[in-house]
Amino acid sequence: MHIRVATDEDHAAITAVLSEAFETEAEARLVKTLRAAQADTLELVALEQDDIVGTVLFSPVEARYADGREVYGLGLAPLAVRPALQGRGIGSALVDCAFESLTPLGVPFCVVLGEPDYYSRFGFSAARDHVWFWDKDPTGSETGDAFQLLRWRESACPPGPALVHYHPGFDAV
Repeated sequence: MHIRVATDEDHAAITAVLSEAFETEAEARLVKTLRAAQADTLELVALEQDDIVGTVLFSPVEARYADGREVYGLGLAPLAVRPALQGRGIGSALVDCAFESLTPLGVPFCVVLGEPDYYSRFGFSAARDHVWFWDKDPTGSETGDAFQLLRWRESACPPGPALVHYHPGFDAV
């Protein structure tokens, strides 16, 4: 397996992976919207024998504190692997590779809406435990532990309640 940054030539194959991995076309539409808005901060693909078998995308998010402070980070979405190849570590390899690229850049935090048992392996924990909530679910009653936070730079993410706002492209999905 080889992981690299996605190129324009990969878009059709990425759409195919997303369509296979998810029940609806929402994730494929999201990726297209984020690319069009130039909000695809980092997009990686995993290849086996020159075939794209997995993808991950990171886009900008903003945490707004109750006192008016704002901190910018990234949202991980979507992560997809062809269903026939899931469980082989491809998704984990994509996330690990992305984190290796992003951490030295000083990104203070990353959020994800996903399966807690899966994403905890990367250091994510329930955002509500940090009093951080998604602006579409400001009490955490709908997302529960699925909305998760990973702080890379604690000093840039002071404690206290915050609402996380994804790129507006997420609203269209």
